[in-house]
Amino acid sequence: MRNPLIPDILALLREHSDGISEYDLLKALKNKHTMLNQLADDPNLQLFRQHFLIMNALYQLQTSLWQEEQVSLIITGMRINLLYNPPAPDSSNATTLAQSADSKLAAYYSDWDEYVSTEKEDVERLLDSFYNGIVNTDERKDALKTLALDSGLIDDKDAIKRQYRKLAHDAHPDHGGDPELFISLRQAYECLMH
Repeated sequence: MRNPLIPDILALLREHSDGISEYDLLKALKNKHTMLNQLADDPNLQLFRQHFLIMNALYQLQTSLWQEEQVSLIITGMRINLLYNPPAPDSSNATTLAQSADSKLAAYYSDWDEYVSTEKEDVERLLDSFYNGIVNTDERKDALKTLALDSGLIDDKDAIKRQYRKLAHDAHPDHGGDPELFISLRQAYECLMH
């Protein structure tokens, strides 16, 4: 299905040679496409649908611009912009991983069934998962600090266990250590091991 936002998004991208954020795209599109404000009664579902339509249009444009004009459309979380003289393809592992992630996103946003089948409850679960991920990330960072570990060791269970045992031995109340410190070390250990 051809997305009705494509011509206006392309015009906006060409007007903003330094790129544009998705938020600014949405603001500009809402002025011209009033249907964007009537996609759902629930505000979170409406925002999801607005986002989906924009991303769908962007990924369709990304493919067609490259095939027809050899123009790259760069889509990141912060900025969307056209690149008229793209550098030669890079075969590094990081680039391959980025392209793989990008192709998964393109496949998701190209599937109209995702748009149609996503309901209010699905969006709520996505938001809950996102917010819990933020909280868990902060908790894990705090746990690393408590155990005096470098962030590069966040997934190294053996290093976490060794460091915990070393610190817990010194802080253990049976060895004259601080009971509160011992408890906080144990909590940090549990957080990082799960």
